[in-house]
Amino acid sequence: MKKMKLAAMFLLAGVLFTGCGSSAKSESYDAGYSYNTATTEEAVVYEAAAEEFAAEEYVTDDTAAEMPAEGATEAGTETLDENAQERKLIKTVDLYVETETYDTLLGNLEKQVTELGGYIEYQYQYNGSYYSGYEEVRSTNMTIRIPVKRLDEFVGKVEEQSNVTNKEERVEDVTLQYVDLESRKTALITEQERLIELLAKAETVEDIISIEQRLSDVRYELESMESQLRTLDNQIDYSTINLNIQEVQRITPKAEPTLLGRMENGLRKSIYRIGDDIQDAIVWFVINIPYFIIWGIVIVVIVIVLRAIRKRGKKKIAQRQAKDKELAIEAEKAEKEIKEKIQEEDKK
Repeated sequence: MKKMKLAAMFLLAGVLFTGCGSSAKSESYDAGYSYNTATTEEAVVYEAAAEEFAAEEYVTDDTAAEMPAEGATEAGTETLDENAQERKLIKTVDLYVETETYDTLLGNLEKQVTELGGYIEYQYQYNGSYYSGYEEVRSTNMTIRIPVKRLDEFVGKVEEQSNVTNKEERVEDVTLQYVDLESRKTALITEQERLIELLAKAETVEDIISIEQRLSDVRYELESMESQLRTLDNQIDYSTINLNIQEVQRITPKAEPTLLGRMENGLRKSIYRIGDDIQDAIVWFVINIPYFIIWGIVIVVIVIVLRAIRKRGKKKIAQRQAKDKELAIEAEKAEKEIKEKIQEEDKK
């Protein structure tokens, strides 16, 4: 019954479009077909038909009884029947792990991702640096896409081969968004088919241009809807795993709830830290030997230069003292000669 009513509404819209197309030959473009606004009677009828079709697509005689009655509670309205609609869930898992066998773990995980039908979407490797505690620390960040049915299996493999220090799981329900996109897509497909039919019946240039413009807009919107649905399908079918792998010398022990366990772990960490400090000191000394040599050479050169300057200064002082002494002797001789001449003149 509802389908017959819907067909009648579309037929009425077609008649209105055809009648207006034949009588608008002498009218201006603004009085013709307009698919961008709902100012004309035919546009109003057509848009109402499209909206009702979108609603009828999901409200059939079989599912009408399953819909909540008017005035139902909000909780009941939001509940979806699992038999009528499959829920669309996007699952994401964040894993932070550490391992003593970095290369082996990395190779095994890459192989297992392929075996489970997944793929590595992003990977960044850091090969370590001596500036990180004076030891090489390697790490890898990976974004892995795994089929949702094999997600738990892959996470289990990671937990078996490494020590998980942090784990976070998130689930996003996009069912309503997905249903809305499918509904809008169906309405656009129906509108596109109807526009093609109207384009074949158009008689004026104004009608053809108007219909083609709207048809172009509909196709653009339809491609956008399909792109969004493909993206959601990929996110739903393939779960995302953000994996951070850290290479360590010793696996972090799990925290013990008892007092004795905490003391044992603390003592073990203190001993490890002392050993690490001694090793770091040795490594620091060895890797800084070139700097020690360079600074030693610089210091020796500075000492030699200072000694040379000091020796030259002493030499100049000695020469000046010797010269002053000679001048003093000559002055004394000159003074003596003058005295002798004065005495001779006095005798005469």
